[in-house]
Amino acid sequence: MKKLDDITDLREAIATHAGALAAGDSATAERFVLAQGIEAHRQAAAEIGRIGKPVNVETLALAKVGFQYISKIRFTNGDAMRRVLYRWRKEGDGKWVIVSVEDTTSKRSSWSDVPNLAAAIEQARVGNGNA
Repeated sequence: MKKLDDITDLREAIATHAGALAAGDSATAERFVLAQGIEAHRQAAAEIGRIGKPVNVETLALAKVGFQYISKIRFTNGDAMRRVLYRWRKEGDGKWVIVSVEDTTSKRSSWSDVPNLAAAIEQARVGNGNA
């Protein structure tokens, strides 16, 4: 049986990053983000900032995809909510960084806007009489 990865340091990075976002500390949060993901990160952070304080942080999922990890975090305060996916990668120096960010708050599923998948689902729905 394959040995599970020790990702304690990743879990700590995720918690530090999410805590910084919840506190409105963009400087700390952005230290984790690569240049290619910074704009999407800033947009998601701005939306999280609109929630109002205190912001509660809930880890919904953490999954390994190849050599990277996807974390799904929900930020809430009362009825206000943002749900965001972060793709993490471990650099050669051992530091965990965010490669990409996707705000999935308004999506039914993370896959909802994938054109080929959306078309295939619609075709399947029509083909089976919407069963």
